[in-house]
Amino acid sequence: MNNPCADRQALVFDLGGTCLRCGIWSSSNGINCLRRIKIDSFLTASAPVVWANLMSHIQDYAKSVKNVVSLDSPVVISFPGPIKNRRWILQAPTVLGGNWELPDLGTEVERCTGRKTYVLNDISAAAWYMSLRAPVSRFMIATVSSGIGSKVFDSHHPLGVMDSSPWAGEIGHLVVDPSSDAPLCDCGASGHLGAISSGRGIERAARRSAHEEPGKFAQSACASHFGATPSTLNNENHLVPAARLGDEWCLQVIRRATRPLVRVLLSVAVGAGLERVFIIGGFALSLGSVYLQLLLEEVADECSYSVLAPDVESLIELGLGCEDACLMGAGVFASQLLENSA
Repeated sequence: MNNPCADRQALVFDLGGTCLRCGIWSSSNGINCLRRIKIDSFLTASAPVVWANLMSHIQDYAKSVKNVVSLDSPVVISFPGPIKNRRWILQAPTVLGGNWELPDLGTEVERCTGRKTYVLNDISAAAWYMSLRAPVSRFMIATVSSGIGSKVFDSHHPLGVMDSSPWAGEIGHLVVDPSSDAPLCDCGASGHLGAISSGRGIERAARRSAHEEPGKFAQSACASHFGATPSTLNNENHLVPAARLGDEWCLQVIRRATRPLVRVLLSVAVGAGLERVFIIGGFALSLGSVYLQLLLEEVADECSYSVLAPDVESLIELGLGCEDACLMGAGVFASQLLENSA
């Protein structure tokens, strides 16, 4: 019989667009032995190479901590894509692109670690983490990073995170631009929200604008202060720091790309009766208050419904800014899992 007072552990991993986070979750001490590993993406290496390296990193970490984690402790992986039955990945556009046969992540990790493995959507993991800190009962957490995704949490629902359907929260793959020249999503389709409003989509839009409006771009802080060219322009070194300085060209690029996201967020908030929408993700959090202010301005412009209007300014907040939120959320899920099996 399991001892409910015994310390319970799990190996937890969070796969992001550029980094694999690894840790040991403990029911008494939270996350320990944290390690961050830079990974390749399909944009810089072939999908088989990306996947082989990823499996190698997971196996190496599991081996490095095998003496401090019992073999019956499970693995919980936070993964950036839709998941079926806590097991199978259905898409991996930000990691592998859309043109490679998807591997069986759960089985491969079980084979290389010898541990029972659960695969959790990364935004589900973030929602589990936020559920311990949010001051409201029903909320949505949305990420604006290399892609866009979301999940709804309801403390009064037995599931907690509403993700039993693999498409739950995959708002990044809603068509918001039906035009023939709409931007391509990493999944291969065109006009998706993630192709337009994500950090990756905004970077591509900025490059297009720089090529189309060379004079305006030359006067922007991206070019004049940070030395960008239309071909080298990127978020990290140019667009984000220029926007934080208040550069109008940058802010207009971001604002245009963000309007479809605001419309989707409002639609879900009204349809599901959400009390709050928390925004996380590398791109959004790197801009911080600048991005939040832009979102709130666009929400005010898009919402003319008198019942919602008095509360619209408090509807959207930035998340807690913890870069390890998905990893810690995998730990919270592991806690629920292990408590239920105790």
